[in-house]
Amino acid sequence: MDVLDAIRAYRPCVQYQSRPVPSEKLKNILAAARLAPSQRNMQPWRFVVVQDDERKRLLAQASNRGKLIAEAPAVIVAFSVEEDIPVTIGGYISAYPLDVAVAVDHLQLAATAEGLGSIWIIEFNEEKVRTVLHVPEGIHPIGIIPIGYPAETNGSAKPPDDGRKSPDEIIAYNEYPW
Repeated sequence: MDVLDAIRAYRPCVQYQSRPVPSEKLKNILAAARLAPSQRNMQPWRFVVVQDDERKRLLAQASNRGKLIAEAPAVIVAFSVEEDIPVTIGGYISAYPLDVAVAVDHLQLAATAEGLGSIWIIEFNEEKVRTVLHVPEGIHPIGIIPIGYPAETNGSAKPPDDGRKSPDEIIAYNEYPW
């Protein structure tokens, strides 16, 4: 599957089969995240793969989307690493979380290409996640991504462009016209 096919095929997965995700597929997904571009090539990300049921249960308690976390065969927690050299957007917003977002997007598209479902959960209690995974200071969870085989085919799901704004509403050339 090429990247445009993966973009068109991606649907947030909200229910998973119980069968485990083969380690080779997880390696491919994580390889895609590792190859994501980042500002100054700092690669300010870390990923923790959680497959242990008890640890997934504890992570689930850190989020109001806990059922998805507990039931997925694998969960990847993406972290942003504070670096000594600050990289900012426009001089005031840290770029590190955005760099991690690009890596998570690569991860999710690779999961789609591998025939797996995923969803990016950003609703969680940071301190609880940090405690469950023994995360040191200076490292911040950015997302919890359950991964697995979708319980149902996504053929009945709405297409990803359903309800999307038209190109004319979001794209302009040479100046900001809105």
